[in-house]
Amino acid sequence: MSPTKPLTLAGFDPGVVAEYGITADDLRRVERYLRLLQGPDAPALADIAIGGYYGTAALLHEVVELRVLLKREPRLLNADHDSARSFSRSNRDAHLSALKVEYTYLQHQIRRILDEEVEIGTLVWANADDSDFYLLVESDWPDRLFVPDAVEIGRARWLLTRLKEVGL
Repeated sequence: MSPTKPLTLAGFDPGVVAEYGITADDLRRVERYLRLLQGPDAPALADIAIGGYYGTAALLHEVVELRVLLKREPRLLNADHDSARSFSRSNRDAHLSALKVEYTYLQHQIRRILDEEVEIGTLVWANADDSDFYLLVESDWPDRLFVPDAVEIGRARWLLTRLKEVGL
Protein backbone atom coordinates (compact mmCIF):
# COMPACT_ATOMS: atom_id res chain seq x y z
CA MET A 1 0.00 0.00 0.00
CA SER A 2 1.39 3.39 -0.91
CA PRO A 3 1.41 6.33 1.46
CA THR A 4 -1.70 8.51 1.46
CA LYS A 5 0.10 11.73 2.28
CA PRO A 6 3.11 13.15 0.44
CA LEU A 7 6.47 12.07 1.81
CA THR A 8 8.68 14.70 3.39
CA LEU A 9 12.21 14.46 4.73
CA ALA A 10 10.98 15.25 8.25
CA GLY A 11 10.43 11.61 9.21
CA PHE A 12 13.87 10.31 8.29
CA ASP A 13 17.21 10.07 10.08
CA PRO A 14 18.65 13.57 9.61
CA GLY A 15 22.20 12.22 9.71
CA VAL A 16 21.53 10.01 6.69
CA VAL A 17 19.66 12.78 4.90
CA ALA A 18 22.66 15.07 5.38
CA GLU A 19 25.35 12.47 4.66
CA TYR A 20 23.73 11.39 1.38
CA GLY A 21 22.39 14.83 0.47
CA ILE A 22 18.87 13.46 0.14
CA THR A 23 16.46 16.11 -1.10
CA ALA A 24 12.74 16.47 -1.72
CA ASP A 25 13.56 15.86 -5.40
CA ASP A 26 15.13 12.53 -4.42
CA LEU A 27 11.90 11.59 -2.64
CA ARG A 28 9.89 12.51 -5.73
CA ARG A 29 12.20 10.49 -8.01
CA VAL A 30 12.13 7.48 -5.68
CA GLU A 31 8.35 7.55 -5.63
CA ARG A 32 8.23 7.76 -9.45
CA TYR A 33 10.77 4.93 -9.78
CA LEU A 34 8.93 2.61 -7.39
CA ARG A 35 5.55 3.24 -9.02
CA LEU A 36 7.15 2.64 -12.41
CA LEU A 37 8.57 -0.72 -11.31
CA GLN A 38 5.92 -1.91 -8.85
CA GLY A 39 2.73 -0.30 -10.09
CA PRO A 40 0.53 2.43 -8.60
CA ASP A 41 0.45 0.94 -5.10
CA ALA A 42 4.27 0.44 -5.00
CA PRO A 43 4.58 -1.72 -1.86
CA ALA A 44 8.12 -0.46 -1.17
CA LEU A 45 6.68 3.02 -0.61
CA ALA A 46 4.86 1.68 2.45
CA ASP A 47 8.22 0.72 3.97
CA ILE A 48 9.58 4.19 3.27
CA ALA A 49 6.42 5.84 4.63
CA ILE A 50 7.03 4.18 8.01
CA GLY A 51 9.78 6.74 8.45
CA GLY A 52 12.06 6.44 11.43
CA TYR A 53 15.09 4.21 11.17
CA TYR A 54 13.43 1.44 9.19
CA GLY A 55 11.93 3.85 6.67
CA THR A 56 15.25 5.63 6.42
CA ALA A 57 16.95 2.34 5.49
CA ALA A 58 14.32 1.67 2.80
CA LEU A 59 14.66 5.20 1.44
CA LEU A 60 18.44 5.00 1.50
CA HIS A 61 18.32 1.79 -0.53
CA GLU A 62 16.18 3.38 -3.24
CA VAL A 63 18.16 6.62 -3.36
CA VAL A 64 21.48 4.81 -3.75
CA GLU A 65 20.12 2.44 -6.40
CA LEU A 66 18.32 5.13 -8.35
CA ARG A 67 21.27 7.50 -8.39
CA VAL A 68 23.44 4.82 -10.00
CA LEU A 69 20.74 3.97 -12.53
CA LEU A 70 20.06 7.61 -13.43
CA LYS A 71 23.76 8.23 -14.08
CA ARG A 72 23.61 5.41 -16.61
CA GLU A 73 20.21 6.28 -18.07
CA PRO A 74 19.05 9.82 -17.29
CA ARG A 75 15.67 9.19 -19.00
CA LEU A 76 14.89 6.11 -16.90
CA LEU A 77 11.99 7.73 -15.07
CA ASN A 78 10.33 8.49 -18.42
CA ALA A 79 10.50 4.86 -19.58
CA ASP A 80 7.60 2.45 -19.63
CA HIS A 81 7.27 -0.28 -16.99
CA ASP A 82 8.86 -3.07 -19.03
CA SER A 83 11.82 -0.99 -20.18
CA ALA A 84 12.49 0.35 -16.68
CA ARG A 85 12.25 -3.10 -15.15
CA SER A 86 14.56 -4.58 -17.78
CA PHE A 87 17.09 -1.80 -17.27
CA SER A 88 16.98 -2.23 -13.51
CA ARG A 89 17.48 -5.99 -13.79
CA SER A 90 20.40 -5.57 -16.17
CA ASN A 91 22.13 -3.28 -13.66
CA ARG A 92 22.11 -5.54 -10.59
CA ASP A 93 25.25 -3.86 -9.27
CA ALA A 94 23.13 -0.79 -8.47
CA HIS A 95 20.82 -2.97 -6.40
CA LEU A 96 23.82 -4.62 -4.76
CA SER A 97 25.27 -1.25 -3.74
CA ALA A 98 21.90 -0.30 -2.29
CA LEU A 99 21.63 -3.56 -0.33
CA LYS A 100 25.05 -3.03 1.22
CA VAL A 101 24.20 0.49 2.39
CA GLU A 102 20.70 -0.40 3.57
CA TYR A 103 21.64 -3.45 5.62
CA THR A 104 24.79 -1.97 7.08
CA TYR A 105 22.62 0.91 8.29
CA LEU A 106 19.95 -1.43 9.70
CA GLN A 107 22.55 -3.55 11.49
CA HIS A 108 24.15 -0.44 12.99
CA GLN A 109 20.81 0.96 14.19
CA ILE A 110 19.77 -2.36 15.74
CA ARG A 111 23.08 -2.47 17.59
CA ARG A 112 22.89 1.19 18.65
CA ILE A 113 19.21 1.48 19.55
CA LEU A 114 18.20 -2.03 20.57
CA ASP A 115 21.61 -3.12 21.86
CA GLU A 116 21.34 -6.34 19.87
CA GLU A 117 23.71 -8.05 17.44
CA VAL A 118 22.44 -9.61 14.24
CA GLU A 119 24.30 -10.69 11.14
CA ILE A 120 23.65 -8.78 7.94
CA GLY A 121 22.92 -11.99 6.05
CA THR A 122 20.24 -12.86 8.60
CA LEU A 123 18.69 -9.39 8.26
CA VAL A 124 18.60 -9.71 4.48
CA TRP A 125 17.08 -13.17 4.67
CA ALA A 126 14.44 -11.97 7.15
CA ASN A 127 13.57 -8.78 5.33
CA ALA A 128 13.98 -9.47 1.62
CA ASP A 129 13.95 -12.43 -0.70
CA ASP A 130 16.68 -15.01 -0.94
CA SER A 131 17.88 -13.63 -4.30
CA ASP A 132 19.10 -10.52 -2.44
CA PHE A 133 20.95 -12.73 0.03
CA TYR A 134 22.65 -14.67 -2.76
CA LEU A 135 23.50 -11.47 -4.62
CA LEU A 136 25.44 -10.39 -1.51
CA VAL A 137 27.04 -13.84 -1.16
CA GLU A 138 28.35 -13.65 -4.73
CA SER A 139 29.64 -10.10 -4.28
CA ASP A 140 32.81 -8.72 -2.78
CA TRP A 141 31.08 -8.40 0.61
CA PRO A 142 33.90 -8.53 3.18
CA ASP A 143 32.23 -10.99 5.54
CA ARG A 144 31.23 -14.55 4.87
CA LEU A 145 27.49 -14.91 4.83
CA PHE A 146 25.75 -18.08 5.94
CA VAL A 147 22.18 -19.18 5.39
CA PRO A 148 20.52 -18.51 8.74
CA ASP A 149 18.31 -21.01 10.50
CA ALA A 150 14.64 -20.43 11.31
CA VAL A 151 15.38 -19.24 14.86
CA GLU A 152 17.85 -16.61 13.63
CA ILE A 153 15.42 -15.45 10.96
CA GLY A 154 12.60 -15.18 13.49
CA ARG A 155 14.78 -13.17 15.84
CA ALA A 156 15.84 -10.83 13.01
CA ARG A 157 12.20 -10.28 12.04
CA TRP A 158 11.40 -9.48 15.66
CA LEU A 159 14.29 -6.98 15.81
CA LEU A 160 13.16 -5.33 12.57
CA THR A 161 9.62 -5.06 13.95
CA ARG A 162 10.96 -3.44 17.10
CA LEU A 163 13.05 -1.03 15.01
CA LYS A 164 9.96 -0.05 12.99
CA GLU A 165 8.30 0.99 16.25
CA VAL A 166 11.15 3.26 17.34
CA GLY A 167 10.74 6.91 16.46
CA LEU A 168 13.60 9.23 15.70
